[in-house]
Amino acid sequence: MLTFMTIPAEIKDIFASLAGHRVTAQDMAEILDTSRNTVNLRLKNGLTAEDVITIARGLRINPVDALVELDQLTRDEVFGYLDGDARLLATASVEELVYHLAKDTLSNADKIELGGAARALLERDELTARRSGAPVSGPSASLHDDDDDVVREFDYDSGEYAADSSPNEQEEREKQGEDPID
Repeated sequence: MLTFMTIPAEIKDIFASLAGHRVTAQDMAEILDTSRNTVNLRLKNGLTAEDVITIARGLRINPVDALVELDQLTRDEVFGYLDGDARLLATASVEELVYHLAKDTLSNADKIELGGAARALLERDELTARRSGAPVSGPSASLHDDDDDVVREFDYDSGEYAADSSPNEQEEREKQGEDPID
C-alpha cells in the first residue's frame, strides 16, 4: 500500500486551500467514516492515495488536484495521461463517448452487428441525400422562351437536318440505274 508522507498540518492546509474553507481532522474522520484519532495517526504516518481521493471527493474537490498538491502525482504525469489515449469526458465528442462505451461493454458479436447496422445506416443516408437533391434548374429553364406548351406534328424536311450525313439511298439507286420501286 502506497502512502504519502507530509506534515499533518500541511495536509490539512492543502485540503483547506483546495476546498476554500478550513478542514479539520474531524472533517476527514467523518468523510473516511473513522475516528479522529485514526485520522491523526494516518496523517502522521502518511495518507494512502485511496484516503486522499476519498477525502477530496468528500470535500467536493477534484481528487487529481489533491494528489498533485500532495505530490502524489506530477502535473506532467497528469497531462501525459490526457495527451495519450485518454480524454476528459468534458472534452470528448459524442462519437468518442459512444465508441468507448461500445468498446468497453459489447461482446465481439454485438460489435460486429452494430458495425453492420451503422454501415447500412450510412449507406442509406448517402443514398437518401443523393435522391433528395433538388434539380439544378426549374423545368422551364431548358425550354425556349417561345414555347407555348402546344404539341405539334413533327414536320420533317430532310434538307433541314445536318446531323444525318448518310447518303440518300434513293439517289444512289437512281445513279446505279436501279428501279426506284423495289
